Amino acid sequence: MNQRLIWIIGEYAERIDNADELLESFLDTFPEEPALVQLQLLTATVKLFLKKPTEGPQQMIQAVLNNATVETDNPDLRDRAYIYWRLLSTDPEAAKDVVLAEKPVISDDSNQLDSSLLDELLANISTLSSVYHKPPEAFVSCVKAAPRADDEEFADAGETGYSESPSQGVDGASPSSSTGTSSNVPVKQPAAAAPAVAAPIPDLLGDLMGLDNALVPVDEPTASSGPPLPVVLPSTTGQGLQISAQLVRRDGQIYYDISFENGTQGVLDGFMIQFNKNTFGLAAGGPLQVPPLQPGSSARTLLAMVFSQNVSPGAPNSLLQVAVKNNQQPVWYFSDKGSLHVFFGEDGKMERTSFLEPGNLYLMTMNIQKNTPILSSAA
Repeated sequence: MNQRLIWIIGEYAERIDNADELLESFLDTFPEEPALVQLQLLTATVKLFLKKPTEGPQQMIQAVLNNATVETDNPDLRDRAYIYWRLLSTDPEAAKDVVLAEKPVISDDSNQLDSSLLDELLANISTLSSVYHKPPEAFVSCVKAAPRADDEEFADAGETGYSESPSQGVDGASPSSSTGTSSNVPVKQPAAAAPAVAAPIPDLLGDLMGLDNALVPVDEPTASSGPPLPVVLPSTTGQGLQISAQLVRRDGQIYYDISFENGTQGVLDGFMIQFNKNTFGLAAGGPLQVPPLQPGSSARTLLAMVFSQNVSPGAPNSLLQVAVKNNQQPVWYFSDKGSLHVFFGEDGKMERTSFLEPGNLYLMTMNIQKNTPILSSAA
C-alpha cells in the first residue's frame, strides 16, 4: 500500500503542495521499509527534486542517496541509487529526460481484432499466430511440407482411409507423370453398362496402392455450403484441378469439407481419396461423393470422418497428408493442417468411450511419457 502512495506522490509532485512533507514522513523509517518501498521512495524523491529543485528536496535527495548507497546491502537499490546520483551530478537536464520521460498511453486493443482474424487465431491456438496476433501466412512464406519418414508407409495406411466417388470411369490410361507431386497410375476399364441400382464398387485407389480390393458401398452425396475453403492443391500444381479443403465440425460429427474445381479441357470423374496415418487416427468414413466435373465447373461435398487405429507414431502433429485421384489424372498428394477446435465437443463433455478412442488415448500416453522421466526413458 505504501509503495502505491509513494508512487502517486512522486508522479504528481508538481500538483501536490506538501509533496516534500509527505515523502519526508517515510524517510524516517527508510532502513526498515521493504525493498519495493525503498526503491519506490528513491525514485519518487528523485522525481520531486527534478520537479521542485528547492532546498527541502535537495536535503531529502542527499539523505536518500546516502542511505541507498552506503547503508544498504540490496544490490538493486544500490545500483539504482548510483545511476541517479551520476545522472544528477553530471547533467540534471538529461536526468529529467530519463526519469520524467513521457509514458505511452495505456490502451486495451484486445477487442479491436477483426472477428474473422480472431476465429483464425483461435483455430491456431498454442502456435506463433496466437502470440503475434497474425495469421500464419502473414509471417510464414514456406508452404511446402517437409518430407516425413512415414511417407513411404502411405500406401499401407489401411482400407478405412480410402473412398471413391460413384462416377463412372473412362477408357484409357492416366497421362504421363507430372512434377514431384504426382505419379502414373493405371485406371481400370469401366463396366459395359451402368447398373440401375447403386451397388458396391471396388476401392480402386486402395487396389492401385497395393491394398486389398475392398468393396465400398455407394451412399448419397452430402452437400456442403459455407465460406470459401483454403486452397490445398492449386491448379498450377494439379494440372488444372484445384482442390480446397478443411476439417469442420457439424452437429457433433467431424467432416472433411472439400471442393473441386475443374480448370482442364475435359471431364474429370471417378474421384477417390486416402488419408495417411495421422496423430488423431482420422480416416474417411465412407466414399467420396463427387459428380463428374465438366470443364469450368466445380463441386463441393462433406466427407464424414471416423477415428480408426491408423495412428501415426512420433510427436503429435495436426498435419493431415491426403492423396486424391480421378480417372483422368495421376494421384495428387497434399498436406492440410487440421484445426484443433474441430475435435472439441460442443458441450465440453466427453464420454469414457470417446476419451479412450485411439487419437485421444495416444495424446494422453504421449503427455504422460513426456512428463514422466521414467516412462520417457523406457519408451
